[in-house]
Amino acid sequence: MLAIHPVRILLAGLVAGVIIIVGEYVLNAILLADQWAELRQDYGIAVPGTTQVAAGGFLTLSYGVVLMWMFASMRASFATDFQTAIVTGYTFWSIAYLLFLLSVWASGFVTFAIAATSIAWGIVEAPLATIVGMKVYRAGLRSQ
Repeated sequence: MLAIHPVRILLAGLVAGVIIIVGEYVLNAILLADQWAELRQDYGIAVPGTTQVAAGGFLTLSYGVVLMWMFASMRASFATDFQTAIVTGYTFWSIAYLLFLLSVWASGFVTFAIAATSIAWGIVEAPLATIVGMKVYRAGLRSQ
């Protein structure tokens, strides 16, 4: 059984979380900005303020830590860390992107275009964050 290193999970998770934050910023604040503005106008919701942006950033960093905890937990089940990262990334994607976004679309909170674009974006974003996080996690193991 491979040991799980909490400090490595935290560091790698913060790195993975930053990658997700950057990706989500590009997606939502640049590529989907007009669609989000239209949706906010339809619902009468103000542009997110500093508190909402900070809370979203914290939650996204937390996603990164959970993602890397999943990776560390799954390492013993796969032949290589790269394979583990891919499986972990797509497992996380299926929960945090696919199921979540389909549920908010089905509930009428977002348009299908926003949900589908975000789901497709996550197909790359989640595994990429996991692979980079894996490298940080493994770098700490080599130095011990």
